[in-house]
Amino acid sequence: MQTTGSERARATLSYLRRKITTGEWPVGIRIPIEPELAEQMGVGRSTVREAVRSLANMGMLETLPGRGTFVRSATPTSALLNEFLNAFTLEEILSYRRALEIEAAQQATIHRTDEDLAALEAAAAEEQGCSLCPIATAASSSPGFESKFHLLIFDAAKNRLLASLYAGINEQLRNPQHRGRLANIASASEMEHYHAQLLDAIRRKDFIDAVHAMAAHVDNDVVMVTPDQEVVPTLARSEELQQRIDGLQGELQQPENAE
Repeated sequence: MQTTGSERARATLSYLRRKITTGEWPVGIRIPIEPELAEQMGVGRSTVREAVRSLANMGMLETLPGRGTFVRSATPTSALLNEFLNAFTLEEILSYRRALEIEAAQQATIHRTDEDLAALEAAAAEEQGCSLCPIATAASSSPGFESKFHLLIFDAAKNRLLASLYAGINEQLRNPQHRGRLANIASASEMEHYHAQLLDAIRRKDFIDAVHAMAAHVDNDVVMVTPDQEVVPTLARSEELQQRIDGLQGELQQPENAE
């Protein structure tokens, strides 16, 4: 029985999504090019293109001109998460990102395989030098907020939800409203030092050292800066956040209306 175009499109979409959700294509990896996928599945390139576009709309894939198509989320939640995160301050978002990275480092020491370790070692070697820092300056016109090394830590953690939430957070940080408010304050040598500490802890499967190394790293990684490019301390509260906290406390302290 001959399949219809819509059936082929659904089957192609299901095939690609399964590659992502099962972890065969981990977050951060570049997927095969369009002609290769079309040949693998026995469908036309237009069918593959349509499936890739659908997954991109779900936030699972991202196509970068001249570079290829990359996996951005293991679940179709990033777009929804990005919309949800608009209600929160930048301090709150960075704090959430910090918690995700620390938990991923801990889980990576427990669940990593020899293949994961080899991939992390290769990524650490590749990401040497300031030009490869996740975000070079606060004024970067097209900043990135995750390095391959960090993505591989989430991959080694073997927790798809952590990886998906991390992808959503980083997508939110690319929002134009945050442009000029973020910077990477670590120098190339400092970044390499933190990565070496993390790699050593993960190699030894020492989750305590991994947690401390990641906490120190993220506090000197992507941080908030003032319009004058002064670093806002990690645990400091902006006027906006303090007003929100004061407002919530005021609401909680109000007596209930008498009946």
